[in-house]
Amino acid sequence: MIGALRCPRICVLLVACLLPRLAGAVDIVTLTAPESSNDPRTAYNVQLVQLALEKTRARSGDFEIRISPPMNTARAIEEARAGALPNLIVMTTFENRLLDDGFDYVRFPVDFGVTGYRICFVSPEARDAVNQASTLDALRKFSIGQGRGWADVGILRHNGFRVEEVGGYEALFGMVASSRFDLFCRGINELEPELKAHAHIRNLDYDRSFALAYVLPRFFFSNKKNDRILRRITEGLQAAWLDGSARKLWLAQYRDALTFAQLGSRRIFALETPDIDRIDFDYRKYYFNPTKPLQ
Repeated sequence: MIGALRCPRICVLLVACLLPRLAGAVDIVTLTAPESSNDPRTAYNVQLVQLALEKTRARSGDFEIRISPPMNTARAIEEARAGALPNLIVMTTFENRLLDDGFDYVRFPVDFGVTGYRICFVSPEARDAVNQASTLDALRKFSIGQGRGWADVGILRHNGFRVEEVGGYEALFGMVASSRFDLFCRGINELEPELKAHAHIRNLDYDRSFALAYVLPRFFFSNKKNDRILRRITEGLQAAWLDGSARKLWLAQYRDALTFAQLGSRRIFALETPDIDRIDFDYRKYYFNPTKPLQ
């Protein structure tokens, strides 16, 4: 008789635990907002996460994507660590320290590796001298502006460059155009849309002679407590890779920018990337080679 009473009680508890999912609970995912109205970088991130969530809808249920208040990368990482916003996802470059700071990541490279090829906005004062720089040592004579909290800061300093960190994304364009520093380097998928978005800035121009190349694996990060949503996005992106929809989205977003970069006509200088040895999957199998014709 006692055993007969226990089973219904256990069943009730199991139903209670499952009820939120059975009742049609929705996964809320928060993505970071553009830092300004002229910031084109986040549109692709939103589309890629939406694609991943759609691919897993049948198995994992409905979802809702929310956009955070505007914030730079450093602030977004702090917000994700605090866990104030539901499932806040931050797209940033892998650094070992993030794993020790309470983060985990989606096992899929957001931009397929192309952001590791960098071409640069150049100041009016440095333009001609940069064009003549034929060695890496010659390039090290020029100062580089980068955003505060960007992994590029550590990479460039590790390779002997002088880097000025700037807190505001928008400020970087005006500062290089007014020769506050010599170079502001961007991924080959980023420069062309940013040049268009900031066409109103007087003297904003870009270098046509060289590119930097370094491993820059960028992933969607979140507080490791959000492990279920990280697994869902990973599963969805892997499915989108296998059926070709991730590649189709990537090409639609960046084909024009990669053509604009003319990587094949540039001197390419390879740099070392420190502090990425704790990546635990073969992310390079997803990489595209931007030196080859796009198909």
